[in-house]
Amino acid sequence: MFEKFRQCRTKEEQINSMELAEHANNVMNTLDEGIKGLDDLDNFFGYIHQVGASHRRIPGFKVEYFWKIEAPFLAAVESTLGDRYTPNVENIYKITIKFILETLIEGYEAAGKHPT
Repeated sequence: MFEKFRQCRTKEEQINSMELAEHANNVMNTLDEGIKGLDDLDNFFGYIHQVGASHRRIPGFKVEYFWKIEAPFLAAVESTLGDRYTPNVENIYKITIKFILETLIEGYEAAGKHPT
């Protein structure tokens, strides 16, 4: 998917890759900022659209790659919440991650129509 991660062919290489860990941290921070920003939708849309648009600069990036974070995000939430991860909470987070990913995609696609 990303040029700098291509050398991570095995699970062990992926686990030990500082670049991959940094990227994963950036992704989770973006999701965290997105969730925290839901109370101010103007800022939320601006921020998430900008992050989506920034992926236009990644050679070979495809819009469907955004969806690859959905399952790991939900697994991380379940792991973090433990017993508090009820079916209702799961549904809330599924709706939330879908909304964030759709907003990222809007930003990505808009940047393709109106390149800077």
